Amino acid sequence: MADDDVHRIKLRAKTLEELREFLDGSDFDLGCRPVVRREGDDFVAEVYAPLPALDRLRTARAARGVAAVDVTVVENASEVGRSRQAEVGSGNRFATRQVIRGLGVKE
Repeated sequence: MADDDVHRIKLRAKTLEELREFLDGSDFDLGCRPVVRREGDDFVAEVYAPLPALDRLRTARAARGVAAVDVTVVENASEVGRSRQAEVGSGNRFATRQVIRGLGVKE
């Protein structure tokens, strides 16, 4: 596991203010459309970040006395991406000059 691998991380807090305070000033990737959802009595958000950046943020927030946010590393998103790239063929499917078949729109 490389230090620069990006991980999908689930953050869980009791209030929106706790979650905002934890994320304030972080450079985590919140995705195109950040969503905070309710799970039971908690507020949950998913972010993407390298683990060293997460550790630095946790340390900084703990030193400032910021309310604890439950952090769960869901997956190594970089590793998932590399495994998915292995599924993609490397040949030229247009080399035979045959009509492409499948579900997409043919132009």
